[in-house]
Amino acid sequence: MKVLRGSAIKAIAKTRPAPGAELIDAPMPAPRESTLLVRVGACGVCGSDLHIVDWELGAERMVARLPVILGHEPAGEVIEVGAHVTNFKVGDRVALDPFGHCGRCGPCSAGRFHLCATPTTLSGAFAEFTVAPIGNAHLVPSTMNIEQAALLEPFGTGLHAVEQSCLKAGDSAVVEGPGPIGLSIALAARALGVTSIVMTGLAVDADRLALARTMGFRTVSTGDRDWIDQARALLPPDGADLVFDAAGAIDSPRELLRRGGQLVEVGWPARDLKSAELRALFFHGVTIINSRIRTPETWRRAIAMVSSGAVDLRPMVTHRYSISHGLEAFDLLRERRGVKALIIPSD
Repeated sequence: MKVLRGSAIKAIAKTRPAPGAELIDAPMPAPRESTLLVRVGACGVCGSDLHIVDWELGAERMVARLPVILGHEPAGEVIEVGAHVTNFKVGDRVALDPFGHCGRCGPCSAGRFHLCATPTTLSGAFAEFTVAPIGNAHLVPSTMNIEQAALLEPFGTGLHAVEQSCLKAGDSAVVEGPGPIGLSIALAARALGVTSIVMTGLAVDADRLALARTMGFRTVSTGDRDWIDQARALLPPDGADLVFDAAGAIDSPRELLRRGGQLVEVGWPARDLKSAELRALFFHGVTIINSRIRTPETWRRAIAMVSSGAVDLRPMVTHRYSISHGLEAFDLLRERRGVKALIIPSD
């Protein structure tokens, strides 16, 4: 397509350090030497987007400057490449990661790209077009549904959490938090042969837990007084091999885990742990693993799993919005309705 320099595009932006976001007209972006101009086909709405909109939980650390166009889980089509780009071409379909890697720092040199000290970053995808560094772009098959491609980023986070653990085929797991990351963990674990998966959620997560059941997972609501007993009844007698905390609540892992089990922290910690809780985990022999974002190798496997049909991410999408109605998606997240909302710029 012909790129019209100087034209305006619709976008959702954070303009001031206070609660709220705005629909704006922004200039058409242009790619720099090692970047891509991408026409956004779909972009997922993330919980961290809501934190930025509501200006809470350290949102100021996630935003280098204001104003900024929001959105960091997009997929789309390359329509222009920078002068130094050789590994992408116009017409390629790509999924974009909000975090790239420098390749030079200590973690990168050790192959721990997800801990890069100076990552290339991406935002600006709640818009018709966005610019992405090539290190943040991953080629996906042209046959892949664009909505599934936009879900690869959260699915990669879930897959990375599973791969960080010692989970094996035939093991049992509890996933706390039935949102997109929790469901991604459950899908990845099932695809890798885990046979017993229990998902837990709050009483307000009733719709999300219902969706999890339609996807084949057993669920327990922590709003029930006997929820721990319910969960234990669905697990082996000595407890689960692993608990994945995708909610940041660290809710009763010792009661659910077998001795010597693993607790994998994936969600943003939402509360401080008391020393008594830490001692209980210590004497229970629990190994605590922190899992953060993804690696390029995780991306490769995530793309392969989705493109082969081994994992279907589409049931997670419960709401779709055009850019002009995109601010409604934040109300949806705030009220914990639905599971995954997508901004579809072409709608």
